[in-house]
Amino acid sequence: MHNKYKKQPTRKHKESLNVWAHIAIIAAVCTAVFAYTFKPTLDMNGDTSQYYIYATSLAQGEGYTELGTLGHPPTNGFPPGYPLLMAPLRALTPSIVAQKIQNGVMLFGAMLLLFFFLRKVVPQPLALTAVLIALLNYRVLQFASIMMSETAYLLFSALAIWLLYRFDTDTSPKWWKRPWFYLLILAAGYGYMIRTQGITLMVGITIWMLCIRKWRQAIGFVAGFAITTLPWTLRNHLAGLGPNRYLDQLLAVNIWQPDAGQVSFGELIERGFNTLQMLVTKAIPNTVTPYLNVDYEATATFGEWMTGLILITIILFGYWRLKRYFGFFLVYSAAVIGIICLWSAPSGNRYITTLVPLLEIGLVIGVYTLIEIGLRSRFNIRHVFSPLWLLIPALLLAGGHIRSVAAEVRRPLPPQLSGFIDAARTVQKRLPSEIVVCCRKPSVFYVYAGCHVCNFRYTSNDEQLIRGLIDSQADYVLLDQLGYAATWQYLYPAIQKHQELFSVVATFRVPQTVLLHFDREAAELKLKSK
Repeated sequence: MHNKYKKQPTRKHKESLNVWAHIAIIAAVCTAVFAYTFKPTLDMNGDTSQYYIYATSLAQGEGYTELGTLGHPPTNGFPPGYPLLMAPLRALTPSIVAQKIQNGVMLFGAMLLLFFFLRKVVPQPLALTAVLIALLNYRVLQFASIMMSETAYLLFSALAIWLLYRFDTDTSPKWWKRPWFYLLILAAGYGYMIRTQGITLMVGITIWMLCIRKWRQAIGFVAGFAITTLPWTLRNHLAGLGPNRYLDQLLAVNIWQPDAGQVSFGELIERGFNTLQMLVTKAIPNTVTPYLNVDYEATATFGEWMTGLILITIILFGYWRLKRYFGFFLVYSAAVIGIICLWSAPSGNRYITTLVPLLEIGLVIGVYTLIEIGLRSRFNIRHVFSPLWLLIPALLLAGGHIRSVAAEVRRPLPPQLSGFIDAARTVQKRLPSEIVVCCRKPSVFYVYAGCHVCNFRYTSNDEQLIRGLIDSQADYVLLDQLGYAATWQYLYPAIQKHQELFSVVATFRVPQTVLLHFDREAAELKLKSK
């Protein structure tokens, strides 16, 4: 009799249980793939160590400075958003592994926020499927494990999307009293402080508001965004740091060859079209469908053009399924691609990393909708195909690349990298921390050596390069085997031409990494005598 009157679970209660079950699934998958592809060591990309240095500077109370440079001058080398997120943990521990685990937590947070948004605009199983497939993307996993700002930016862009929905669905009659509006401004503004690419968030949200005729909200959002980013601009102005370095890099013919000068307007447009072609025919197909291997150096074929255009069409169709938010996803994606098209460095699929989860989501929703339409029109049946079935081919197709990422992070360091690290550790043990070492990857060297560091001037004029060493007060020079063209194009010829100024201190590994003492006084006298 007791069971007869037992309260039955309500529909709302069942939906709540489903949500918690789906959150648990996302957490489990995220934990599994992140642990499988986790890279415990410092990536040799100089940006990772630079972020770590800035976080260390903040954690030590020195402000946003170049710890590796004499005098620890203030810097605007990177926006401060990611180092600010790293700093509290850095104050507790110097562990690089801890920072990378924090990145994994941010990856989970980003996927969770995207799920919260998607479940409101598409069926919940489809939202879960789309998020899980985005989480399985090898490029997203690579950047989550190497202490780069992409994952932190993904978190705040996902937060902005979720807050955009909350603001839009808030029924309060006075929009300026909705807390979601101000939280949206803060999320988008902080996204910009993590990556300058975040300006695209502002563009996407503003144009979306204009498209749905929220004129006052758009003006208020732009004003709020400007206010949130103003302190960083004022700080740089007061510190005398000048304009953002990205403008110079944008206009450079080649950021690794300053001697090449700046591009003309026509060359900038031509570069934009070339990069757009690369993105459409190679980078996007190679990344959102990772089983498609492409040759980035080869001319695009007709088949690659067709594949890229079909994929983009399906992605846009998936965006269209998001109904009211189609305009935001379209404009935001176009803005990100537009900025990448103007960039001077060869990019491949690196700079679309933060956009990849949204592209994957659009592709999954588009593919599922097309299958559903096909079943309905061919067999006149509905809801017989669960979107969760898409996880099987997605896992099979993505598995190879995920295994490749896992194999890469477990591979021992090649001898040239080991030699570089050995040299840094030897300097840390045997030489005073006040010395200055010039090398190709100064920020990486600093993390292991703890001494002052500098780079050499990228110039074929050997006397200017030597002058640069003098001005940087270099005591030692590291001739590495990392494989960067600048070392052998600029540094090595200068050393060969002025051999009397350099003496070998130590060599490491084979191929040899050579630590040289630089006689700065003799170099000064030699240049003065000319």
